[in-house]
Amino acid sequence: MKAIFLSTSLAAAFLAITAQGLPSEESAAQLPAGQASGAAETHAQSTSSQPQSFEERRRLAEAGDILAENNLGFDYTIGKGVQQDYAKALQWLTAAATAGFAPAQVNLGVLYERGWGSKIDRTQAARWYRAAAEQGNATAQCKLGNLYHYAHGVPRDDREAENWYRKSAEQGYAPAQNNLGALYHHGMGVKQDYVEALYWYRKAAAQGLPEAESNVGVMYEDGLGVERDYQQAVDWYSASAMQGASRAQYNLATMYSAGRGVPLDYVRAYLWFSRSAAAGDPLAARSLKNLSMVMTPHQKELALSLLADGQDAKLSEAQAQSPFDADHE
Repeated sequence: MKAIFLSTSLAAAFLAITAQGLPSEESAAQLPAGQASGAAETHAQSTSSQPQSFEERRRLAEAGDILAENNLGFDYTIGKGVQQDYAKALQWLTAAATAGFAPAQVNLGVLYERGWGSKIDRTQAARWYRAAAEQGNATAQCKLGNLYHYAHGVPRDDREAENWYRKSAEQGYAPAQNNLGALYHHGMGVKQDYVEALYWYRKAAAQGLPEAESNVGVMYEDGLGVERDYQQAVDWYSASAMQGASRAQYNLATMYSAGRGVPLDYVRAYLWFSRSAAAGDPLAARSLKNLSMVMTPHQKELALSLLADGQDAKLSEAQAQSPFDADHE
């Protein structure tokens, strides 16, 4: 059985969980009433959009505008308009998070989870993700589910992970949909159900999530929850691989090297194994070595020439497109 991808706020580690990267900016138009200026109880006095000037943001933040506090923390986190400074990011995000602003609570959780501005503190990350999750923030709900799955800052509890993934997934958050599918796929915290797993994978894949696209490919290749269909597997792996998902690149290479769903093609297999290996997939590096032993000198020369020219990335547009529209029920 092929490896499954989860989506996580950190680098993929498990089946394959999504990189949800940096904290986010917010605009006043996205805030609940009463949260655009000051504490949650204070009525909104800010304009409908945040000023683009860093100095103006800082002036508003110093006056207690929680939207500006959050966005100033974002600026310091990524070095937008100012030198990157995690300690100051932590300061401003803490101010907005303490006032009850859910996006700032998520962002503060990310800093603690990654150890930006402080030592890694997953207990604090869980505290702030929970605060935002209980307000209905879908990103926080998914991140809290990840912590329960990995036992980071909280005890390992896949039932609790399922609870938070589901809350997030039902709001349409693609990483949570993918991760809920993975729980059903492996029977973690829920009864194993391949049909339900595929349902949630497809929900996330419809939004273009590469981990989910690869997972749908796995279901088609292995015939789990659906009739085995190598062509569909290739289509889904291709959509994911073109977005840079290393395990999808590996899976696609295995299809070319075995002639499943596509004509046998060692050159194309070599190209995709190479891309996956370059991204750090250990299985791809080993497979690349084994494949080299059965390739002819001409095939090796052609593959290396295409790699040098960057041709491994130049597949047809049809291959790069998600097959979801053609496969959607």
